[in-house]
Order: sequence, then structure tokens, then C-alpha cells
Amino acid sequence: MLNEALKLLKDQTKDSIDSRDTERATLLSWPSSPSIEVDGDLTPYPTDKLVFAEYLLDREVKADFIAAEYLEGDEAKGSVTGVLANGVVYETGEPYKQTPRSSLRGKLVIPSPLRVGDRLIVSRLSGQRYYVHGKDVGGHG
Repeated sequence: MLNEALKLLKDQTKDSIDSRDTERATLLSWPSSPSIEVDGDLTPYPTDKLVFAEYLLDREVKADFIAAEYLEGDEAKGSVTGVLANGVVYETGEPYKQTPRSSLRGKLVIPSPLRVGDRLIVSRLSGQRYYVHGKDVGGHG
């Protein structure tokens, strides 16, 4: 019965990544022409051999910045609200309902958290390629 339970557990987790499937690497160059050096390998892996998790890349979000003004006595007051292109307020996630006085269309750039010299968690893919999962924050380097 225990063997059956262990076999079932093994079957259910066979495609998941665990610590035995991962390796550590150092980011040698970033962001143009990224390369990594995997611990124990003699040569670095260039851009064409790397696949990065999407959250590790620079991201852009299109948004409208809406300025609403009102008067308090003779003094003009106002606020600026970031509204995403789909009409949702950036800070709260609620639909934007006010009539804008003026607006500016633009984009928010969320920079990559990676820097040259970062320790990375990677796993080997087919064709001598590596998938970069994220930073190694375990204090080992």
C-alpha cells in the first residue's frame, strides 16, 4: 500500500520542477546580449541559448494619466490618476468613472530586477538551452 502511494505521488509530480532539477548560474551580461555562466560549466551560455521568465524582463503598461481639477475657494486643487488602457485605475483596479479635465497617454515601464553579477536559478532545457527562473536569494552568492 505504501509503495502504491509513493508511485502515485511520483506520477503526479513527474513534470514539476524541484531543487534536483535546477542549477545555479551567474549573470555575466544584461540586458543587451545576456549571457550566463552555469556553475561547473567551462563556457558561458549566450543569448540564443537562454529563455527568461517573463517577469524578469522589462515590461511596459499602456496608461492614461488623468488630471482632475476643482476649486476650493479661489485656490485650484487637483489630482492625477493613472488609468490603464483598459479603463481601470492603476492604484485600485476599479473602473474609472469621472469625466477627465485633461489627460496624457503614456506607458509605465517596469524595469527588470536583474543586474550583472546576480546569482540565478536555472534549469536545463533540450538543445543545451537554459530556462532562467529567477534570482537566487538563498544567500549562497
